[in-house]
Amino acid sequence: MSRWLRCHHADPSAALRLICLPYAGAGASAYAGWSLPADLPVEVWAVQPPGRENRWGEEPFRRVEPLVLALAAEMAPLLDRPFVLFGHSMGALLAFELVRRLRSEGCRDPARLFLSAFRAPDLPPWRPPASALPDDALLHRVYEMMGPARNVVRDPDLLLAVAPTLRADLELCETYSFSREAPLTTPVTCFAAIDDPEVRVDEMAAWRRHTTTDCTMHTFTGGHLFLRDHEQELLTRIAADVADLVPTW
Repeated sequence: MSRWLRCHHADPSAALRLICLPYAGAGASAYAGWSLPADLPVEVWAVQPPGRENRWGEEPFRRVEPLVLALAAEMAPLLDRPFVLFGHSMGALLAFELVRRLRSEGCRDPARLFLSAFRAPDLPPWRPPASALPDDALLHRVYEMMGPARNVVRDPDLLLAVAPTLRADLELCETYSFSREAPLTTPVTCFAAIDDPEVRVDEMAAWRRHTTTDCTMHTFTGGHLFLRDHEQELLTRIAADVADLVPTW
């Protein structure tokens, strides 16, 4: 497969693919440990955008549209069977726009969309931009995002090393402009943290406006990066929704 996509546990017989999109500053390794129960025929894939990990020397994208265009083309070989998308923070925004792009190209819709820690796309940001902050202020903002989450890297030297990619990803989110289209026909599951300093629970609930079918919500604690502390619980929730799709495969 292309350098854009990584699968840590390939299963050619899988009936469905879970494709995960990273949050700002992160790469495919954020999902390296993800797997669903063995009795679910699901293959987990992770997206690796430019500018991180094994693509460190490549220029990161700074706008949503060209990244989504490139990703839609790279994902085409994975769409030969049913799939679901998961995205956290920036990844949730990319997942939403990716579904709309695939729809415009006549591709199949995902069987479900899992969106985590990013406000509904038609809502304006209420937090000030962070992409152009000086290093010390950027670090302070990142530490705010981390909140009480335990399983996150807090090494300032390492965080500053990834700052160029993080800034590009933040700029990508900050310059996003929502364009109104018909709502999705894909069911949505939302994940939010009640103590997230970046995204309020009501902003996650507003995703209901963007699908014509069901939209469910699950809440956690742990700040903006709550998925790091609640990985297994998230996977349990995803597995439950994926299991409901089995009769349609």
